[in-house]
Amino acid sequence: MTSAATPKGLRRRSRLIEAAGALLLEGGFDAVRHRAVAERAQLPLASTTYYFGSLEDLMAEAAAYVCRNDEDCIAARRDALPRRRRGGQATADALAEVFVGPDTTIQTLAARYETIALAARYPRLHDVVVDRRVLLSEMHSDVLQKSFRVADPVHVGQLIAVEDGAVVGALGLRQVSPYVAARDALHEVIDVLAPRE
Repeated sequence: MTSAATPKGLRRRSRLIEAAGALLLEGGFDAVRHRAVAERAQLPLASTTYYFGSLEDLMAEAAAYVCRNDEDCIAARRDALPRRRRGGQATADALAEVFVGPDTTIQTLAARYETIALAARYPRLHDVVVDRRVLLSEMHSDVLQKSFRVADPVHVGQLIAVEDGAVVGALGLRQVSPYVAARDALHEVIDVLAPRE
């Protein structure tokens, strides 16, 4: 058993990932650096290179950690959504509530989309984004089915694209909340992409 696989090693690695995730939320991927992560975790600088093969590995673990926390919040909102027939506006409201959430922080949303944007440059982030997309597609289908709407996989992907575009636009302009932007954009397309059953 290597020291990285011992209980102490696993705890140290976990502390580093949590520290990197906190830095990612606070300052984006530029904030995830070996020294900053080690200082935040209160561990020696050498521990970051011992437990992670590269800075990209550390960034990917930070992104996965932040995504898991975000996905847990999304799943809780999805699970709390009652099953009932919804009209177009109510379905758009439900999707925006579950996937954007009026209480989701700007930092969490920024990290969500920064991860997607940087996946083109960092192959390890690509894996995080792909895994997340599969999970979010399934959760979108769940929300649509709870609303007695058709959940065609191609159209679910298009709904996600509409949400993503609205949120990124709102983050860039800061004139409207990302939640409101996503809700309004979804309202325009929901009856076409997810008609009533």
